[in-house]
Amino acid sequence: MADQTKMLYEGLFLLSQQEVAGDFAGCVQHLRDVFERADAELLVLSKWDERKLAYEIGGQKRGTYLLAYFKIAGARITSIERDCNLSEQILRVLIIKADHIGQTELELAQREQDATLEAKLHGDPDETPKSPVADAQLDNSKSISAEDATGGAAASGSEQAAAGAAVTERVD
Repeated sequence: MADQTKMLYEGLFLLSQQEVAGDFAGCVQHLRDVFERADAELLVLSKWDERKLAYEIGGQKRGTYLLAYFKIAGARITSIERDCNLSEQILRVLIIKADHIGQTELELAQREQDATLEAKLHGDPDETPKSPVADAQLDNSKSISAEDATGGAAASGSEQAAAGAAVTERVD
Protein backbone atom coordinates (compact mmCIF):
# COMPACT_ATOMS: atom_id res chain seq x y z
CA MET A 1 0.00 0.00 0.00
CA ALA A 2 1.25 3.48 -0.89
CA ASP A 3 2.26 5.89 1.83
CA GLN A 4 -0.89 7.80 2.87
CA THR A 5 0.85 10.41 5.02
CA LYS A 6 -0.60 13.83 4.33
CA MET A 7 2.01 16.41 3.39
CA LEU A 8 1.67 20.19 3.08
CA TYR A 9 1.31 21.49 -0.48
CA GLU A 10 0.96 24.93 -2.02
CA GLY A 11 -1.29 25.42 -5.04
CA LEU A 12 -1.74 28.42 -7.31
CA PHE A 13 -4.97 28.34 -9.30
CA LEU A 14 -5.66 30.63 -12.26
CA LEU A 15 -9.39 31.22 -12.61
CA SER A 16 -11.29 32.59 -15.58
CA GLN A 17 -11.94 36.31 -15.09
CA GLN A 18 -15.40 35.97 -16.67
CA GLU A 19 -16.40 33.27 -14.20
CA VAL A 20 -15.00 35.17 -11.22
CA ALA A 21 -16.70 38.43 -12.23
CA GLY A 22 -20.02 36.60 -12.54
CA ASP A 23 -19.89 34.55 -9.35
CA PHE A 24 -16.78 34.77 -7.16
CA ALA A 25 -18.35 32.81 -4.31
CA GLY A 26 -19.34 30.06 -6.76
CA CYS A 27 -15.77 29.82 -8.08
CA VAL A 28 -14.38 29.57 -4.54
CA GLN A 29 -16.95 26.88 -3.71
CA HIS A 30 -16.03 25.00 -6.91
CA LEU A 31 -12.38 24.98 -5.83
CA ARG A 32 -13.34 23.83 -2.32
CA ASP A 33 -15.31 20.98 -3.92
CA VAL A 34 -12.21 19.95 -5.89
CA PHE A 35 -10.27 19.69 -2.62
CA GLU A 36 -13.10 17.80 -0.94
CA ARG A 37 -13.28 15.22 -3.75
CA ALA A 38 -9.54 14.64 -3.39
CA ASP A 39 -9.80 14.19 0.40
CA ALA A 40 -7.52 17.18 0.96
CA GLU A 41 -7.50 19.19 4.16
CA LEU A 42 -7.73 22.82 2.99
CA LEU A 43 -5.82 25.08 5.39
CA VAL A 44 -5.72 28.39 3.50
CA LEU A 45 -7.49 29.63 0.39
CA SER A 46 -6.92 33.29 -0.43
CA LYS A 47 -7.26 35.57 -3.41
CA TRP A 48 -3.78 36.44 -4.56
CA ASP A 49 -4.28 38.84 -7.48
CA GLU A 50 -6.16 39.74 -10.64
CA ARG A 51 -3.82 40.26 -13.56
CA LYS A 52 -3.54 40.63 -17.29
CA LEU A 53 -2.16 37.40 -18.72
CA ALA A 54 1.05 37.33 -20.77
CA TYR A 55 -0.86 35.45 -23.48
CA GLU A 56 -4.44 34.36 -24.02
CA ILE A 57 -5.53 31.16 -22.34
CA GLY A 58 -8.82 29.77 -23.58
CA GLY A 59 -9.73 33.17 -25.02
CA GLN A 60 -9.12 34.90 -21.67
CA LYS A 61 -6.83 37.93 -21.45
CA ARG A 62 -7.18 38.41 -17.69
CA GLY A 63 -7.30 36.00 -14.78
CA THR A 64 -7.69 35.78 -11.03
CA TYR A 65 -5.16 33.84 -8.98
CA LEU A 66 -6.13 31.95 -5.83
CA LEU A 67 -3.41 30.66 -3.51
CA ALA A 68 -4.09 27.56 -1.44
CA TYR A 69 -2.22 25.66 1.25
CA PHE A 70 -3.52 22.17 1.88
CA LYS A 71 -2.57 18.76 3.26
CA ILE A 72 -3.04 15.71 1.10
CA ALA A 73 -1.50 12.31 0.41
CA GLY A 74 0.94 12.65 -2.49
CA ALA A 75 -0.88 10.08 -4.61
CA ARG A 76 -4.06 12.21 -4.55
CA ILE A 77 -2.44 15.26 -6.21
CA THR A 78 -3.28 13.81 -9.63
CA SER A 79 -7.00 13.86 -8.81
CA ILE A 80 -6.82 17.60 -8.06
CA GLU A 81 -4.92 18.24 -11.29
CA ARG A 82 -7.40 16.12 -13.26
CA ASP A 83 -10.40 17.98 -11.81
CA CYS A 84 -8.75 21.32 -12.57
CA ASN A 85 -7.99 20.31 -16.15
CA LEU A 86 -11.63 19.27 -16.65
CA SER A 87 -13.00 22.47 -15.10
CA GLU A 88 -14.04 25.38 -17.29
CA GLN A 89 -13.54 27.81 -14.40
CA ILE A 90 -9.91 26.88 -13.71
CA LEU A 91 -7.53 27.79 -16.54
CA ARG A 92 -4.23 26.61 -15.01
CA VAL A 93 -2.93 25.04 -11.81
CA LEU A 94 0.50 24.74 -10.24
CA ILE A 95 1.01 22.55 -7.17
CA ILE A 96 4.29 22.23 -5.28
CA LYS A 97 5.34 20.65 -2.01
CA ALA A 98 5.40 23.37 0.66
CA ASP A 99 8.47 22.34 2.63
CA HIS A 100 9.57 25.99 2.58
CA ILE A 101 6.50 27.12 4.57
CA GLY A 102 6.91 27.25 8.32
CA GLN A 103 4.16 27.25 10.93
CA THR A 104 4.43 31.01 11.44
CA GLU A 105 4.01 31.78 7.74
CA LEU A 106 1.04 29.42 7.58
CA GLU A 107 -0.64 31.13 10.55
CA LEU A 108 -0.09 34.56 8.98
CA ALA A 109 -1.55 33.33 5.70
CA GLN A 110 -4.59 31.98 7.55
CA ARG A 111 -5.18 35.34 9.26
CA GLU A 112 -4.83 37.20 5.98
CA GLN A 113 -7.12 34.71 4.23
CA ASP A 114 -9.85 35.12 6.84
CA ALA A 115 -10.02 38.86 6.31
CA THR A 116 -9.42 39.16 2.55
CA LEU A 117 -11.55 36.32 1.22
CA GLU A 118 -14.47 37.12 3.52
CA ALA A 119 -14.44 40.77 2.42
CA LYS A 120 -14.48 39.70 -1.24
CA LEU A 121 -17.21 37.10 -0.70
CA HIS A 122 -19.41 39.66 1.02
CA GLY A 123 -18.90 42.17 -1.79
CA ASP A 124 -16.83 44.73 0.11
CA PRO A 125 -14.12 45.68 -2.44
CA ASP A 126 -13.09 48.69 -0.32
CA GLU A 127 -12.65 46.45 2.74
CA THR A 128 -9.35 44.98 1.57
CA PRO A 129 -7.33 44.64 4.77
CA LYS A 130 -3.61 45.13 4.93
CA SER A 131 -1.40 42.10 5.07
CA PRO A 132 -0.41 41.00 8.60
CA VAL A 133 3.08 40.32 7.23
CA ALA A 134 3.38 43.90 5.98
CA ASP A 135 2.01 45.23 9.28
CA ALA A 136 4.59 43.28 11.27
CA GLN A 137 7.40 44.48 9.00
CA LEU A 138 6.24 48.09 9.20
CA ASP A 139 6.10 47.91 13.00
CA ASN A 140 9.64 46.56 13.19
CA SER A 141 11.22 49.06 10.77
CA LYS A 142 11.88 52.74 11.30
CA SER A 143 10.16 55.45 9.28
CA ILE A 144 11.74 55.87 5.84
CA SER A 145 11.18 58.76 3.45
CA ALA A 146 9.86 58.17 -0.09
CA GLU A 147 13.29 58.91 -1.56
CA ASP A 148 14.89 56.33 0.73
CA ALA A 149 12.25 53.72 -0.09
CA THR A 150 12.90 54.10 -3.81
CA GLY A 151 16.62 53.58 -3.34
CA GLY A 152 17.80 57.20 -3.20
CA ALA A 153 21.43 57.97 -2.47
CA ALA A 154 20.60 59.05 1.08
CA ALA A 155 19.71 55.52 2.23
CA SER A 156 22.25 52.99 3.39
CA GLY A 157 22.12 49.38 2.20
CA SER A 158 20.32 48.16 5.34
CA GLU A 159 17.75 50.99 5.11
CA GLN A 160 17.08 50.08 1.45
CA ALA A 161 16.57 46.45 2.43
CA ALA A 162 14.15 47.47 5.19
CA ALA A 163 12.27 49.71 2.75
CA GLY A 164 12.01 46.88 0.24
CA ALA A 165 10.70 44.53 2.93
CA ALA A 166 8.24 47.07 4.28
CA VAL A 167 6.70 47.92 0.91
CA THR A 168 5.03 44.59 0.15
CA GLU A 169 1.54 45.57 -0.96
CA ARG A 170 0.42 46.93 -4.29
CA VAL A 171 -2.31 49.54 -4.13
CA ASP A 172 -4.67 49.61 -7.11
